[in-house]
Amino acid sequence: MTIDDLVKAWRVNDALNREWLGICADADFDLKPGKGKTIRSNFVHIVGVRRMWLEEKMPKAAAQVPKLDWKTAAREEIATGLELSHDLMAELFRKREERTRPDRWTTIGFFAYCVAHEAHHRSQIEIALRLNGREPDDKVLYGLWDWTKK
Repeated sequence: MTIDDLVKAWRVNDALNREWLGICADADFDLKPGKGKTIRSNFVHIVGVRRMWLEEKMPKAAAQVPKLDWKTAAREEIATGLELSHDLMAELFRKREERTRPDRWTTIGFFAYCVAHEAHHRSQIEIALRLNGREPDDKVLYGLWDWTKK
């Protein structure tokens, strides 16, 4: 595996986030799975955590990622946050791979953590949709797993 393979897999992860954003209608943004985060706040959280990781190693670049309001962020703001943070996170993975000093994370470990975290929030979004009668159709759900098309 190369760093290019890892960055390609990151692009698939990000494509899945954007597809879920596209699946959700604006009217869905305030739905939640029980007492958890709303759909909007799950997306805002993903962008915010990416920004947090970027602030640690790339503070000037992190400033490009918008701080979003979990109660009011619009689809366009979320989409912009995902887009900007996606490219910067790919750069962060490359920088981590080039480092020479020991760190608490290996590059692959950090990558796996980031993807697992975002997958958790995508599942929260799916659960919120399902519990509120907005069941995504099977074509959409199966399409999310055809990574060769991402």
